[in-house]
Amino acid sequence: MKRFVIRRALASTSLLAFGALLSTAGHAQVAASANAQPAAPADTGEIVVTGERNNQLGTDVVQSGSFRNAKILDVPMTVSVIPGALLKAQQAIDLIDAVRNTAGVSTASVGPAIYNNLTIRGIAVDTRSSYKLDGALNILSSTAFPLEDKDRVEILKGASALYYGFSPPSGIVNLVMKRPTPEFSLAARIFGDDHGTYGGHVDVGDTLGIFGYRVNLLASHLDTGIQYATGQRYMASGSFDVKVTDKLTITTDNEWFKRSIVEPAVFILANGATAAPNLKYLNPGRSISGLKWDTNRTEEINNLVKAVYKFNSDWDFTAHYGRSHLVRFRYNPQFVVGNAATLDPNSPTFGNGSIRYGTFDQSAGYENIDYSAEVHGVIRTGIVKNSILLGASRSLRSLAGSPATPRTTLPSNFLDPIVYPDPNAAPGVRPIPSHIDDKGVYAFDQLSFHDIVQLMGGVRASNYSDTGATNANVKTPYKAKPVSWSGGFLIKPVEWVSAYGTYIQGVEENSVGSNNVDNALEVFAPISSTLYEGGLKIQPRKNLLVQLSYFDIKRVGAYNERNLPGTNILHGFADATQTYRGFEGSVTGYVTRDLAINAAVTWLKARTYEADDPNSLHTRPNGTPSNTWSLFGEYTLSWLNPGLKVSAGAYHTGSQPLDDTNKLILSGYTTFDVGASYDFKVGGHAFTARVNGQNITGKRYWAAVASGSLSESLPSIVKFSLAANF
Repeated sequence: MKRFVIRRALASTSLLAFGALLSTAGHAQVAASANAQPAAPADTGEIVVTGERNNQLGTDVVQSGSFRNAKILDVPMTVSVIPGALLKAQQAIDLIDAVRNTAGVSTASVGPAIYNNLTIRGIAVDTRSSYKLDGALNILSSTAFPLEDKDRVEILKGASALYYGFSPPSGIVNLVMKRPTPEFSLAARIFGDDHGTYGGHVDVGDTLGIFGYRVNLLASHLDTGIQYATGQRYMASGSFDVKVTDKLTITTDNEWFKRSIVEPAVFILANGATAAPNLKYLNPGRSISGLKWDTNRTEEINNLVKAVYKFNSDWDFTAHYGRSHLVRFRYNPQFVVGNAATLDPNSPTFGNGSIRYGTFDQSAGYENIDYSAEVHGVIRTGIVKNSILLGASRSLRSLAGSPATPRTTLPSNFLDPIVYPDPNAAPGVRPIPSHIDDKGVYAFDQLSFHDIVQLMGGVRASNYSDTGATNANVKTPYKAKPVSWSGGFLIKPVEWVSAYGTYIQGVEENSVGSNNVDNALEVFAPISSTLYEGGLKIQPRKNLLVQLSYFDIKRVGAYNERNLPGTNILHGFADATQTYRGFEGSVTGYVTRDLAINAAVTWLKARTYEADDPNSLHTRPNGTPSNTWSLFGEYTLSWLNPGLKVSAGAYHTGSQPLDDTNKLILSGYTTFDVGASYDFKVGGHAFTARVNGQNITGKRYWAAVASGSLSESLPSIVKFSLAANF
């Protein structure tokens, strides 16, 4: 299997190279880039990065949080940007395809065939408050986001609650939509892979006077390579700009996407387990559930409207309103490992256990509504520049999640699953929704002395409430009015070097009691956090950036599960104090004219050092990798044909504990990719052909680890596409 995948990937690469040689010998001219788009013209008070800059692997600006309009060199935090050029070079489809280029990112809880629950620096990225659309709208992540209509993905690491309200100190994942083009542009792409996925994507944009538009449409059949796990996905989106006057610009971003796929089961192991299923006995293409019908169906609509009014070159007013709405139906299949004999190849009961799924088709509904207003301005006095941001925001989040549904449990064997018929279950009745209201006012001030020394400070006063959900045992609403502070400095001894130190206080929503504890759905008090970070950034030229940093995060009041004393009953508590300390480094951009790289590394030491449960004391939080690193390079064979590029990547995730007892540590793993692309012209139109082999050695590993849950990696894959610009 490994040799077959490698041969296929290398053969495809050879075909591209052969085509390039024919083109060089003939008369075809090479296009600069089939996907290049001119820079957007709209002056909205923010940097719009669609264009030439974002069709290179180096990037130098960020739009997340209060740092919009800022160069990465001037941001006193770790920032990772995955530009559109990198997304295209790797044919990224899922979010993990994009963010694996960022140090310290891993997945947890959910199998990779469905969507990605991310952790950054070992801390979960909240599904309702940590994913942003264009730096503003909280979009709901319990599904797979389409990347085809995105210009770039940004990761702003560290405590973000000061600007965005209640959110964990892992970081913000910001997805930036493609913007209108100044001239008519039409791009079409067909794509597929060796498992049987196929689809088409159309991207069209233009500016007509004061009005600009960008529309993206996609339809695709899905095949993960796992038995039964097939489905469909669709996307339609539009970004629109209206320059009402020279001072007022209104922009809107709108997207609808729908996805349906049969969900592979995850393994569930008992708390404190000391062994996991041996991967060498598992077939990556075989379903362990035997359930052909347990479809995971999601549909999401996101709408965002922004208005920017520029009083003059130094002062502007910004306001936005947005709504994100998601519905999901699933059975949430799980294979429960019975006992030690289940995992023993010498036992006659090897592979035995039980498959369980929601007795009802679990129905969940989520909605976020966000709005804010901000005034930003600059006061200049001699060598001092004072940049001020004053704002107010409100986030309303409604959750009618899957109820604590009774589960149907049936005997099975993960090596030879029993095929069970479709129960044709009706959707379950959603519980009474919980409602979160997160209001806040904030102020940031940045003093710059001759552009050499910068001093920064900020404060946010929040008014937060959670009505809680209801079950037979608990209804625990929660209210809080915390005040959070930040401070920092940045020194630029020369224009291309900066050193910084930052302190940020944060607050985040805590977990609710999970469905398997006796206080299920109980709302716990928010977690408080503090972040200390120091770093160095070096940008010897515009398209090359080096970042080095050390971080120290402390979280107080994290969720923990344990047995009640003298019983086998699990109860949820919010009593854990955790620390996350480590070093990070990255190099992104062009090291030579023809060689672009994206390299990142994180060394992490995470510990729970305060917890009432002695089994969780001085242990590593579950699912936290000891280290991660990635290295991707793309080389243009300009000496052979300037339209021909080859690429390769390596991605490593270190060891991870199964649960907070740390009695089982899963081994780390490294995967390897190869790829190639070829730009050419036919009839005056630009084309790009791409091929990418992902995990070409067929490495087997646990792709998502958390709280006793294990998800297998997907089979190796070869992706291919052909894109054209008209």
